[in-house]
Amino acid sequence: MSAQDIAQTVEDPATIADRMFDLFCTPPAVPEDAKAGMSRMQTRLDRAEAFRVPFEGDALQAYRFIGTGRGTVVLVHGWTGQAAVMSAFVDPLLDAGFDVVAFDLPAHGRSSGDRLHVPLGVRALHALHAATGPWHGLIGHSFGGAVITSALSGLVDGLPRLTASRLALVAAPNSMPRIFDTFSRHQSLSPAAQLHLKSHVRRLTGRAVEAFIGADILRRDPVPTLVLHAPDDKEVDYLSAEEFATAGPHVTVHPLPGLGHRRILYARDTLRAVADFMAA
Repeated sequence: MSAQDIAQTVEDPATIADRMFDLFCTPPAVPEDAKAGMSRMQTRLDRAEAFRVPFEGDALQAYRFIGTGRGTVVLVHGWTGQAAVMSAFVDPLLDAGFDVVAFDLPAHGRSSGDRLHVPLGVRALHALHAATGPWHGLIGHSFGGAVITSALSGLVDGLPRLTASRLALVAAPNSMPRIFDTFSRHQSLSPAAQLHLKSHVRRLTGRAVEAFIGADILRRDPVPTLVLHAPDDKEVDYLSAEEFATAGPHVTVHPLPGLGHRRILYARDTLRAVADFMAA
């Protein structure tokens, strides 16, 4: 149901915003033409140790590949993704000596749940860390990159900062406020409804949405970070990569023209750059 449909039956902006937040946090069903590709990618995980991580009364699906003990690198997929879509990173990281852990975020893949938002993703990452930490590196694609920076921020109420020695953010958004503004614009929400929609972030984290700016987080916590982004990305604007770069010299931006938002995950240049960076 769109904002326009809701508005025809409910006039209160707060009620509209509450319903739109529910829509905002509900991953769409995987299209039929994408299911075959997902199944093929899932077979790449067959040689991993599959295990379940207890999480909020249910469980997350996770996979572990054992390297030579150099440290653990965790793969965090994006919105509508799953562990399998990050599997191209596994062999280059194993070749570099790392153990690799991938998992399905809530409401994705084989994990439980029917809703996902960044604070919930942060809680899931903490649950995974309790089972597999400490971690050397984190690699996040798109929404997964936002989960990573938020987890390292310590801004989600009641949760400590997660730590890692290196980060790789692939086609990741920098600004949570901009995500909300874009969604509100596409759904034609009124200013009052937009304001109430953003209030859900404070309800879930204890912080205003404006606190969740990736570059600000990385400026406060200068973890060596590699940002990989295609200037032609149609889903997350390349502006995010440019903003991440303002955090300081510990952030390196690696533009990858022509790879869009998803092909970038499988490109040889991406995989080699990330593995080399993690091993540096």
